Amino acid sequence: MLATLTALIVLEVPRRPQRITVGLPSSLTRDVPHLREKTAKAGMIARALGIYRVERVVIYNDATAREPNSDGRLLEKLLSFLEAPQYLRRELFARDSDLQFAGILPPLRLPSHPNPEKPQTGLVREGLVVESGKSSKVNAGFGEMVRVSGDLALKRRVTVRLTRASPSLEGELVDATRLPIYWGFSITRTDSKLSQMVRGEKPDLTISTSRKGHAFQDVSAELAVRWRASHLPMVLFGSPSQGIPEILESDGVKVSTFSDYNLNTIPDQGVETVRTEEALLATLSCLSQLEAS
Repeated sequence: MLATLTALIVLEVPRRPQRITVGLPSSLTRDVPHLREKTAKAGMIARALGIYRVERVVIYNDATAREPNSDGRLLEKLLSFLEAPQYLRRELFARDSDLQFAGILPPLRLPSHPNPEKPQTGLVREGLVVESGKSSKVNAGFGEMVRVSGDLALKRRVTVRLTRASPSLEGELVDATRLPIYWGFSITRTDSKLSQMVRGEKPDLTISTSRKGHAFQDVSAELAVRWRASHLPMVLFGSPSQGIPEILESDGVKVSTFSDYNLNTIPDQGVETVRTEEALLATLSCLSQLEAS
């Protein structure tokens, strides 16, 4: 029965052939003044990332010397809260005024966010080390702690696979990035500017998004070949006040020499401005079609 269930999960949510990284600006929530709206925007972003199986999010610094980078720290915290399984959030996140509206956040229902279930050999769960020694105990959301060999650091976030379900729970560490199913996304925030961040990431395909870019349908055939050959693509999004070309220009870089493709995925838009969270959904939807084209 377990093998059948596992096969179904793998069929429904396999990892993409590409490990997609999305670059988001630290000022993404600066256009909305209230923490409630900032929280809601982060929820929309997280849903889009999960829906389209994004592996990594990098929050780059687009703040000027006169602007605080508090919005970038807030976005990182909200996305990290959303990515964590519900049963670990109380231990991972202390009482924090930045999370006072977390109750409005939508559930992600990632494979790493399972419903309560009876422990069975082979189940993979996210966990937190709560006791260490010659062997360590991990809270993996079962009520009973999972014993794992090795002296692991307290409060370390780990991924475990159950190797025994009775009479006590035992498990082994696994590398979540090597699981055959999509497991969720990681979050990194950097103080580097956009151009520095991308150079440090070394993607094998760089896609920027802009109203001034080439219409997606005009380059989709050529892009599909590059996309399917790519392993580490990065997709870049601008801020509420500046597009990717303008952000790069402030770094002394031209988008035409920096990005492999500068795309407009919402041509002939019917509104004056497209919000970053809307562009994220539209762009990831377009790129998903390349895999089947």
